[in-house]
Formats: sequence, C-alpha cells, structure tokens
Amino acid sequence: MTLDSFKAVLNSVQFSTLISAAFGAFAGAFATSRRETKRAVIAELNSIAAARMLAFSICNKSLSLKGQLISPMYEGYQQNRRKFIEAQRAFAAGDRSGTEFVGNLQSISPMWLPTESLEKQIIERISIKGRGLAAAIELIGAIDLLDQMIKTRTELISEFYNAPPEAPKLDLALKYYGLPNTRGIVDQKFYSNVEGLYKLTDDCIFFSKILPDDLFEYERRLRRRYKWRFRLSVPKLVRETWDFPETRRLLPDESNYAKWLRSFSKAPSRLTRLRKWLFRERV
Repeated sequence: MTLDSFKAVLNSVQFSTLISAAFGAFAGAFATSRRETKRAVIAELNSIAAARMLAFSICNKSLSLKGQLISPMYEGYQQNRRKFIEAQRAFAAGDRSGTEFVGNLQSISPMWLPTESLEKQIIERISIKGRGLAAAIELIGAIDLLDQMIKTRTELISEFYNAPPEAPKLDLALKYYGLPNTRGIVDQKFYSNVEGLYKLTDDCIFFSKILPDDLFEYERRLRRRYKWRFRLSVPKLVRETWDFPETRRLLPDESNYAKWLRSFSKAPSRLTRLRKWLFRERV
C-alpha cells in the first residue's frame, strides 16, 4: 500500500465510522463499568450499615443477659462455693455445725440472635479482611457455643431435680460445686458450665463490640477510596460510645483477649521507624 492510498483510507468515511464506533463502544463500556462500580460500592456501604446494626443487636442482648442473669448467677455461685469450702474445712477441723448448700438451679432461656443474617452480610456482601473478619467468625462461634451451654445447664438442672430421694445431700452439693465427693469422685460438669456461660457471654460482648469498630474503619477507607469518583448518597456512619455498659462494668476485661488482639497488631510504618531512628530509638 502506497502512502497516498494509506492517506485515502484514513480520510475515508468508512474509517471515520469505524473510529467513531470504537470510541462509542469504549465510552459505553466505561460508563457501564463506572455505573456498576458505583452500584457495588453503595451496596457494600449499605451492607456495612446493616452488619453493624446486627452486631449492635447481638451486643445489646448479650449485655442484657450478662447484667440480668449471668453476672448475678456467676458471682453468687463463686461466693457460695467459697463459703461451702470454708464450711467443709471447719467441719474437718471439728466444727460440727455442718456445711450449708445454697444452690441456684434457675434455668436460662435460649436467646435468638441474628447470626445467619450477620454471617450473610459479612461473608457474602462485605470485603472486610483481617481483624474484622476474624471477630465476626469468633462471634458466630461464641454464640453457637453459648446456646449449647444454655441447653447443657437445663439438662444438668434436671439431673438435680430428678436425683433419687436417698441420694446424700452432701454428694449433691459437692457435685454442684465441682468438688470431690465422699468416694473421691469429682464431677465438674456444673462448675464448668457456670464458668463457660460467663466466659462465652463475655466473648459475645467483646467480639460484637470489636466488629462494629472495625466495620466503621473499613467504611471510612471505602469512602476515601471512591469519594473523588462518585457522589455517594449513603449516609455516613457515626462512631458509637460504650459509656453505659462500661459504667455498669459489663464490658469484659480486654486483657483477657490480649493474645488475640496482638495477633492483629500493625507493624510500625516507615515514618514511625524513621522517627525512632532519628531519635536513636530502636524498633
């Protein structure tokens, strides 16, 4: 093809039509991609808001369970167990006044918590990773175990109510407190159940508190990433406060979860390392 014929092709109507069609297809694909991306971002922001509300619901119910039932039950059990052990020691030392058995055989109604909805939002609709995702998984597992513990308590209480009339009262008390009975046998099912109920309720509170915090930070990063490309109509999230449960001492001690939290600690940034080096500190 000569230069003149090549110029003729470039100046032809067919070539101009081809270029216009190609540009139109590219512009259409770009607009469609932009529209789909914006729709996906908005959908994820809505899912984040929904997941946070579900986590708050779980946390509030867990806090109520702890404040109304679990904490009084646990503290009363531990106090009466200490008194019973002291009375046993006094009896062995010659005090024949006997040991008093004060038991709490109140059953706990299973709680309905929206774990399936939360799992669907976190796993299928939100791309959060790291500590937030781990907290969601831990929370769902803790809720399942708590439900099993509540059912186990009901079964253990039935064992006490259905104990034969001739069963020694002392053996029942020792079984209730998880202490060696007159035959040297230790049955700690009830003791472990009380401990487990308290710990798992704390787990539900802790992880359902961590999850909204991490979802809040993830939402902020998502908005920053797309704020120059789209006008997002989804309302911004508001960071919550935990003053009320904290003043009532319902929040679990974070030191009990120090090992778990350390596994998600961030490495120092280059700027932080540079500052430490300039001040002759070692990372």
